[in-house]
Amino acid sequence: MEVQNLLIELATQRIREYLSESPAFGLVPRLYPPATDQQITELSSFAGQELEQRYREFLSLTDGMDSFFPDMRILGCRDWLQENPEKVSLQFLQIIRESGTPVDARLPEDIELFPVAIDSDGAKGIFMLQAPTVLTERFWWVGEGDSMFFGDFSDVLAYCVNIDSYSPGGSIA
Repeated sequence: MEVQNLLIELATQRIREYLSESPAFGLVPRLYPPATDQQITELSSFAGQELEQRYREFLSLTDGMDSFFPDMRILGCRDWLQENPEKVSLQFLQIIRESGTPVDARLPEDIELFPVAIDSDGAKGIFMLQAPTVLTERFWWVGEGDSMFFGDFSDVLAYCVNIDSYSPGGSIA
């Protein structure tokens, strides 16, 4: 499914939940104006890796999204390309690296990780991976006992739309 259609479906679902008698979040999902091609290129440089194609497409539609999943937000160029980049995500990255979590999940020791989503507590996040000669997965959702791998960003969105519709891998075999 196209990223645009997944984004529409996800936003529609979150708005319905918000307007229901017992909302799942309490916040309406927030979309941002699209990132420019230049901003996306600058973010790729900042990340130290090529942005995955579906994540690039997402950024060209909305430069991030608040409340895409309970208490989580997808980061955009606006979070990184400023004077004070997203500190909570960088702190979480440092914590999982120091704890050896990537190695426990059977990721290569030198794997490049870049945060693309974070919860407000800095205890759960989604990282873009880059190790093309070793693995095909590009995203890792980790924290609070979770460790799930996704092939591309549209798989992450599909999982958020309906957690039963996609079965992410729990580790790299």
